[in-house]
Amino acid sequence: MSSKAKRAIKILIADKNNAFLESIRNALSIIEEGWQLRTVLDGNEAFTSLQTENADIVVANLDLPKISGDKLLANVKREFPNSLRFLIHEQADKGTLSKGTGLAHLYIERPIAPETLVQEIRHVLNTQLKIRRKEVVDIVRDTKQLHVNTEPMQQLLKTADDPNCDIDDFAPVIMQHPTAVATILQVANTAFLGAGGRVETIEEALQFLGMDFVRNLAITELAKKQLCLSPGLQEIANAVLKHCIETSHCGLQMRKFGVDAKQIQTLCSITLLHDLGKLVLLANKKEEYADLMGRSIENSRPLWHLEQAIFGCDHAAIGAFLFAMWGLPENIVRATAWHHEPAQFASNKFCYVTLLHFANCAAHVKNEMPFYHGDELVPEIAEKAGLSLDYIKELD
Repeated sequence: MSSKAKRAIKILIADKNNAFLESIRNALSIIEEGWQLRTVLDGNEAFTSLQTENADIVVANLDLPKISGDKLLANVKREFPNSLRFLIHEQADKGTLSKGTGLAHLYIERPIAPETLVQEIRHVLNTQLKIRRKEVVDIVRDTKQLHVNTEPMQQLLKTADDPNCDIDDFAPVIMQHPTAVATILQVANTAFLGAGGRVETIEEALQFLGMDFVRNLAITELAKKQLCLSPGLQEIANAVLKHCIETSHCGLQMRKFGVDAKQIQTLCSITLLHDLGKLVLLANKKEEYADLMGRSIENSRPLWHLEQAIFGCDHAAIGAFLFAMWGLPENIVRATAWHHEPAQFASNKFCYVTLLHFANCAAHVKNEMPFYHGDELVPEIAEKAGLSLDYIKELD
């Protein structure tokens, strides 16, 4: 994917519906973007076209003639790993695509208007441009303890990403890591989740919390363990992960404001990972980063402002890049990357970016963070979503 001006972006769309392709070609939003657009009617033609000229973005319909969309994107992922991949599918296919998240950067359900397609592509593109900056990539690559080729993390991600994975498959993987088991059971039995001390096994925790929640909690614990921080930095890391759990608590309570149950479930899972970039910086910059945290308190400035000034990037972009490298879903990558700067996602509807922003700010207000200055609410974002600026007072 090119990081140059948007007019250099090359996009290939493969769909057997010629009328849909015609609507894309004539869409004003496509013309305004200035993208170099190519359209084809089958998977074989798409792959042949890519052999002649690569594309920064490939959009494929799942139900393509000759080579299906999923097989096409699998080839693109292997042959052109820097290309962004989008898979368009019917509602009936949604269940079979709920796992295997590494195949496409985004799954798009029909029907979809050209303007909406362009908006979704733009959001993913902007996120990737944000997280693929040299400063971000260098920090993550230098933190070798968190690379996906580490055996424990690889096994966890591979098992959770298996479409046929169930509780009986996932529980033994989790149980290989006692620290993760202890944290998961502790969270499952906290009062705010309503378990009341009755969850005694990982299998029960998986049923109660859901596999995505347990996966993300296990990822944070494995990451913390693999980093091998000094005792002083470990204390900061523990505080960061405690804040993530507190953010999940605040996220759970966003249902008071009309957020639907599915969004709440996903939000509570995303919150557990949203500050993992801070652990990467602790491992990479060590005492320099701990000192920067102290300076954020002294100057009453959110930590991410200072990160951008000193390192050229922030923990949000670092965490999001790591998650993209691991093949985690786009909603995790996007929400993590933008939760400090949610302006471009503001609307009268809640999305995971704005919801994470609200839950994160609430957690910082309700629970003092001793090591760095907490994040501040962007009032315009709350107003746009119809959320009272005093919403935090309504949370337990």
